Amino acid sequence: MSNSASVDLSLTAEESAFRDELRAFLEAHLPGERASLDDEAARLEESRRWQRTLAEGRWAVPGWPERWGGRDAGPVQLMLYEAELARARAPRGVNVIGTGWGAAALLRHGTPEQQQRLLPPIPAGDEIWCQLFSEPGAGSDLASLTTRATRADGGWRVEGQKVWSSIAQIADRGLLLARTDPAAPKHAGITCFALDMRASGVEVRPIRQITGEQEFNEVFFDGAFVADSDRVGAEGAGWTVAITTLMAERVGLSAGEGTLWGQGPTFADVLTLWRGRRDAGLLPPGDAGAALRDEMARLHIEGEALRMTGLRLLSAVARGEVPAAEMSVRKLASDLWGQQVHDAVWQLLGVEAQLGPGEPRAVGEGAWQRAFLFARALTIGGGTTEVQKDILVRRILGVRG
Repeated sequence: MSNSASVDLSLTAEESAFRDELRAFLEAHLPGERASLDDEAARLEESRRWQRTLAEGRWAVPGWPERWGGRDAGPVQLMLYEAELARARAPRGVNVIGTGWGAAALLRHGTPEQQQRLLPPIPAGDEIWCQLFSEPGAGSDLASLTTRATRADGGWRVEGQKVWSSIAQIADRGLLLARTDPAAPKHAGITCFALDMRASGVEVRPIRQITGEQEFNEVFFDGAFVADSDRVGAEGAGWTVAITTLMAERVGLSAGEGTLWGQGPTFADVLTLWRGRRDAGLLPPGDAGAALRDEMARLHIEGEALRMTGLRLLSAVARGEVPAAEMSVRKLASDLWGQQVHDAVWQLLGVEAQLGPGEPRAVGEGAWQRAFLFARALTIGGGTTEVQKDILVRRILGVRG
């Protein structure tokens, strides 16, 4: 795929070989029977097994350097990787935060010793990571966080609380932001740590979501110790580390086609649902049916616009640029679109969206319901809608004050 300003969507021989090798791996190793969406324990075990399978084939972290189990894959290859996983409906690996956001911090800001010690257990899920950023009073304005880390013999003692920490209940490590200099400007007094989640003084309390699952958590720190050797980046430089991970998170959360973290029904499934009900004469008559048809057309057009925007960003990254503000704009547009996709399913299925498995069966029993409910999180996770709009106004439109 060309990295120039002209539009060339053809693949190079190397990119085609990468895609074909991955496709063959998925065909050979994808699990057959899948865990039910209603069985959290079974889904977790499935995710653990799939994480190990990916790592054994060096497909868990293709963007990492080869010496750490990766393939040195470039931006185009990583796009192909995500597309092939989605096409094959591969399960989600259990350690997505470790392989993506935690690794981004370690590869960019970690010491050689930290990389040698902390990176190898990540690809196979031998050490699962969570992210310890948001707090009850510091979500959209993350730099207002109040969790404190104070100097202790050989490290730091942590006091405070985090919230909305995905998979913290099973995590071995947590990428923690804590305030180490209360007198410094709020962005300058923060330090990042790779916290041992099994340390004394760390308490995790799961939060039951509207889907009925308990993936998010509250995490409390009561004098929890973290060694200085687990400090990621310089003291007071935690905000810089956080930006690295937030950029990775925003790309990851907006990568799917109307799905959450690449899971669940895609817009192609929604189109299949609409066509099936149209052919069966199950659409509303008259203006209501026409309105649904128009909505399908609008979502398709906007989805293509988002896809092309993603390719523009991909080209920029391949040229060595860092289009951070543009990534936020795409995340904003993609997340709103993703919610509209699931709203359209509700219009198509009506009460069936709550009571039945929906159609087509390929999406899995209960998938429509779960996707609709979980889509509410799209405009919160990785930076809220309000944050993304603020970035657009300040960094792209140049509005100040």
